[in-house]
Amino acid sequence: MKLPHMSPTKKDVDKFMDSVRNFNSRATDVIICSAMKSGTHWVHEIVSMLLHQTTEYNSHGELNDCNFECQTDWDRLEQWNSPRFFHTHLPLKYLPRKHVENEYKIIYLNRNPKDRAVSNFHFMQKKGVPVGSWKEFFDNFVLIDSLYGGWFSFTKEFEKAASQKRNNILPVTFEKLTTATIPTLRELATFLDVSADDKFIHDIADKCSFANMKNNKTDVASTINSSKTVIWRKGIIGDWKNLFTVAQNEKFDQMYEQKMKGCDVKFTYNV
Repeated sequence: MKLPHMSPTKKDVDKFMDSVRNFNSRATDVIICSAMKSGTHWVHEIVSMLLHQTTEYNSHGELNDCNFECQTDWDRLEQWNSPRFFHTHLPLKYLPRKHVENEYKIIYLNRNPKDRAVSNFHFMQKKGVPVGSWKEFFDNFVLIDSLYGGWFSFTKEFEKAASQKRNNILPVTFEKLTTATIPTLRELATFLDVSADDKFIHDIADKCSFANMKNNKTDVASTINSSKTVIWRKGIIGDWKNLFTVAQNEKFDQMYEQKMKGCDVKFTYNV
């Protein structure tokens, strides 16, 4: 398993993977499973508000602790009150055994892969990761898809599980949350089995708008060893067109068609 350059768990991947697989999940636990740069921290705040029945932002410390990849003290999580929620970019097959086998709740979050690639490029560049130019990033990170086992593998595995109509997996996309915010928040509230009247839903939508989230000073940027806020950039659909050349777009589409055979998931690339 190849983890990102900045992940604190990269030093001992095997130990990290064992800790995740053997994690003692509870029936009330919720795991947000997302591809990188798909709106993880956005959904994290929404889930926090729904579960805690508040419109207050999460504290920085809790955001850090909820991330499996930033975890350094797994035993401490046993002291947390239920309901607990976590987020990770790990594929379904690497999630806690107890959570998967007992079909505890999973929010599967994804985003169109072109916007995700562009967002990831800017994110890693600002973090000082030596990714080179966009062309170099495209050749070495987009065409060679290997982080967390690869986006294509991640997506196909979750789409297959979701297609089996499992009640414990709720698929959410960045694009749907962007263009149909209120209905998606209602879906999340129903899935989490929490009370949420219209006023509460609209208050969360306002508090978790991109502009307000970007200005939120309890950002999680420093969980990846930096004082700079780089989590939030544009938050739009279609930004890929600003970097993808015609040739790159054609090459990616060919790769997508080949790797996604048998998976009929549809993403929104323009609005």
